[in-house]
Amino acid sequence: MSAEDVIAMLLSVLIAGVIAALALTFWPPRRGGPSSGPSTGPGPVSAVLLPMSIVDVLAESSVSRADSTEGLLIVRLLRGELTSEQYHEAMAAVAAREETRNPMRLPGEIGPATD
Repeated sequence: MSAEDVIAMLLSVLIAGVIAALALTFWPPRRGGPSSGPSTGPGPVSAVLLPMSIVDVLAESSVSRADSTEGLLIVRLLRGELTSEQYHEAMAAVAAREETRNPMRLPGEIGPATD
């Protein structure tokens, strides 16, 4: 290993260290957490951390009606008003009703485009 190689390696390590130090210095601090509230920083962590469990939020919220049947079923499932089997049966009934009202045509059933 020549002296130039050693100098190049040391410069690489030094530059990587400076970049890491700058990143740690200027990276926004993580605030909050699962027990103290949601994170306020940018990135996916703030979307994952919740102030409390979803069930607690639904129990405390005043959700009187959902925007859709599927939303109502999810709220009732999370509140414990439905078992998972009841939820699956209800969603199957909703899907069957939707298929009857608005059948989806498969690619082989779709004809040429009309202009």
